[in-house]
Amino acid sequence: MSDQIKIPCLFMRGGTSRGPYFLKSDLPNDINQRNKVLLAAMGSPDVRQIDGLGGADPVKSKVAIISKSDEKNVDVNYYFAQVKIDEPIVDTKPSCGNMLVGVGPASIEKGLIKAKNDQTKIVIRDVNTGMKIEEIVQTPGGEVSYDGDLKIDGVPNTGTPVKIRFLESIGAKTKKLFPTGNKVDNINGKDCSLVDAAMPVVFFRAVDFGVTGNETYYELNQNKKLIEEMEQIRIELGKRIGFGDVSKSVIPKVALISRPDKGNIKSRYFMPWSCHNGYAITGSICLLAASKSKDTICSEFYSDYSDKGNFKIEHPTGISNLNFEIEYKNNEIKNLVASTTRHARLIMSGYVHIQKSLLIE
Repeated sequence: MSDQIKIPCLFMRGGTSRGPYFLKSDLPNDINQRNKVLLAAMGSPDVRQIDGLGGADPVKSKVAIISKSDEKNVDVNYYFAQVKIDEPIVDTKPSCGNMLVGVGPASIEKGLIKAKNDQTKIVIRDVNTGMKIEEIVQTPGGEVSYDGDLKIDGVPNTGTPVKIRFLESIGAKTKKLFPTGNKVDNINGKDCSLVDAAMPVVFFRAVDFGVTGNETYYELNQNKKLIEEMEQIRIELGKRIGFGDVSKSVIPKVALISRPDKGNIKSRYFMPWSCHNGYAITGSICLLAASKSKDTICSEFYSDYSDKGNFKIEHPTGISNLNFEIEYKNNEIKNLVASTTRHARLIMSGYVHIQKSLLIE
């Protein structure tokens, strides 16, 4: 009898993230056991994740769990898990828009959705936040296409476009665009705007922390004073909005804002203890909502309050683009539909093998 168990999975890159995609039915129903499986699969806790699929980087320590939806007009349920690298923690409070890019292709590969000729539209429910997303996957001949000519910053090779439209994003976790009731709060002497659209994010001026906002993600990751100062404010805000102690949770995220050179706004996004080498899709939607709302931290750097168009974010590895349609009521955002185009790639399909001894209580 083998002392390991094997669990089917796809190993995929979605946007600028990557990780295993599991069918919900292939994982334990018990949450504690499921988390042990995910930790073992990724090789956590270990800073190298040498004994699992993790890449010793937050953007490469992510898991997608998918299942067929019973909900009317929704095809697939997507459940995201952020696996902590150096601690035995599986955080399912946030979501990930980059891993979401791979959900459509994975759903077809796993037989949850039958591909159509030319392209296949899939409606996805983000279980973590409740958001509804429409994804269009290119499926010429009834098979997912991966080797296209779309280039996205942060990924070396081109791929086939996957269009995603976020249909419901305002107040994704808190039901409020501004969870504290304020557009700007001052905590520990620092101004900040906590905004909830697709993902709760705390926005700061870069200059308030003695940085320019032009730094590389590597340089910012070495700035422990900056990360600690932002963390203390993040923890305090978590308490104020009813999240409790967020010191072990990755939400809310944090971001630094500065004046752009080529895009509409420049930002550095943290996850939250290290700087992203690009920009999370959910974080970019939140930055869009913050920028389109008057009197936030972003208002000092952006002042276009049009209701449709394109929004460009400068980040450490290039520019991310969002298309948007906004419905305003009394000069406040009532509804926001944001769309972007990314690509995904199937890297490996098969089984991940896990030591049985790691699953024992």
